[in-house]
Amino acid sequence: MSAELLGQITALVTVLGVLSTVAGVVLGLRIYRRQANAQAFLTYTERYEQIMSSYPPDARLARLDSDRVLPPKSPELTLSVLRYLNLCSEELYLFRYGHLDKKLWAIWQDELTRMLRTPLVRREWVDLRREFESYPEFLQFVERAQGSVALAGRAVAGFSDAIESPPAATRIPSVHS
Repeated sequence: MSAELLGQITALVTVLGVLSTVAGVVLGLRIYRRQANAQAFLTYTERYEQIMSSYPPDARLARLDSDRVLPPKSPELTLSVLRYLNLCSEELYLFRYGHLDKKLWAIWQDELTRMLRTPLVRREWVDLRREFESYPEFLQFVERAQGSVALAGRAVAGFSDAIESPPAATRIPSVHS
């Protein structure tokens, strides 16, 4: 075996090793991203269930039925809506900054938009809006959702395009728990 042939074999093995490593890293990153999104889904679904269960009994049906008479205002109800909005602001943040899959966000966005339009959340938003002043993107999202007339499975009044890609500079909003 000549030195030239040995050099070519060594170069080929090196290239194959590098390609194999790159493929492994890419695959590993994909698997990690899928697992991270699955974990986010499970965690946020559990929190959503806890928050929805914390609604006062007379408010549970009102949040689903826009024609139902609104329950009286109460600190418990306001706190439940605040927790819900806080969860949603975190979901928007995760999506905006590329930590949440677009398909998962699409599911959550439809539910969020539906809830934001209910008379119950609209009423509570008047008092809770100031809690989110440090996160103007969420304020804009809520106000566009509440101002939009028709969802029909689409993005909220063109807002989806504005949040498709993360902004250049990442900042962490101050959102109350």
